[in-house]
Amino acid sequence: METMRYEKNISLSGTYDVIVCGGGPAGIGAAIAAAESGAKTALIERFGFLGGMATAGMVDPMSEFYYDSKRMIGGIAWRFANELIAEGGAILEEPRGNISFNPETYKLVAQRMVRAAGVKLLTNSVIIDCKVDDGEVAFILLSNKDGLQALNAQYYIDATGDACLASMAGVKMLPEKMAPQPATLCFSMNGVDTEPERMGIVHQKTPRFNHHATFIRDKMLELRDAGEDVPLFGGPWLCTTLNKGSIVLNFTRAAADATDNDNFNSAEQKMLEDVFKLAKLLRENIPEFKNADIQSIAATAGTRQGRRIHGLHVLTGEEYIEGVEFDDTIAHACHAVDIHSPNDGGQILNFPKKAGCIPYRCLITENYPNLLVAGRAISADEEAFAATRVQAPCMETGQAAGIAAGLCLQKGIPVQEVDVSKLLAVIKSKDSSS
Repeated sequence: METMRYEKNISLSGTYDVIVCGGGPAGIGAAIAAAESGAKTALIERFGFLGGMATAGMVDPMSEFYYDSKRMIGGIAWRFANELIAEGGAILEEPRGNISFNPETYKLVAQRMVRAAGVKLLTNSVIIDCKVDDGEVAFILLSNKDGLQALNAQYYIDATGDACLASMAGVKMLPEKMAPQPATLCFSMNGVDTEPERMGIVHQKTPRFNHHATFIRDKMLELRDAGEDVPLFGGPWLCTTLNKGSIVLNFTRAAADATDNDNFNSAEQKMLEDVFKLAKLLRENIPEFKNADIQSIAATAGTRQGRRIHGLHVLTGEEYIEGVEFDDTIAHACHAVDIHSPNDGGQILNFPKKAGCIPYRCLITENYPNLLVAGRAISADEEAFAATRVQAPCMETGQAAGIAAGLCLQKGIPVQEVDVSKLLAVIKSKDSSS
């Protein structure tokens, strides 16, 4: 492959105690927690708003806070959910504890909470590289409307979802034993008749139950068998936007490698075509959608699976399903192990026996003393990952990473040497106040 060399002197635009990369649920939790610990914190986000897959990807609801009707996730995540509800932009669906939300309100509440914590918010900025000195991340390089910028910090938290910073730094990743889960381009439609009883599926209330709209799925399969051009689809899952007659659809499917730009671009382009095909099929064949139109399409495809770091502990599917407890449990997850097939729209669901536990060791690696990872890219095998990748545990691992960075900052120690008992105590205090 032909190569070229490019050199340029870049000014150091800012120095911080903690830099959080990625403004999705994990990044929101991490930035707020780090700032509340007293650390001078910056949060970098590629879009002009926060929320990541929740807002840019229109991935709804925020799953899930309860296990067997008992709330297992608190702290910043629960505070955030309650701020959303108070703003009129979300509802709590018991007994599962899903939070159905309006993506636009999500953006507003996230921005308010992050800024109120004192975080420097750098939106429309993309991390393009980093420099590692003696095993530590020395600085990161950004691209935005001002050109190239360099920032440095004592500690970094990778909340990009796809371990972008960790990968640039050379962190070892877990191997993929199966094809990555597919991407989805979510979209909303208005003019939908939401009154019929079968449309109540938009509210995901029943424990240990797959809330996909079988009446739509069965019709699409019938049409395909009859020779109609029905694109690859999954579910579908219908989610409320809280606006009358408006529904978000998790419907499209495409095999996609989130770490390969050309591959992912092709998948997004295919799914954009599929959105319009599926919307037409809905109007023509599902009475509740006969007067419906496409209202909006997600700014980016929802990514289920990307890179995952090889941490000090690799959480396994068996550990998750059995609810194995760890001495350094810093987060919980209540979602099923949810594996989607990239090729046929199929799905495997395996419900945990009790809430799963996530140890701190899944957020850190053997080396890299000033780097933590939160959210989708934590150290978990493909089965455990298929449950921990959803929003509530992502925000909770973000919170833990932010608290840990703050504690390490106070002592000037590597992230591998954090006082776990102190970390757990701070997490518990945030749970008590949420």
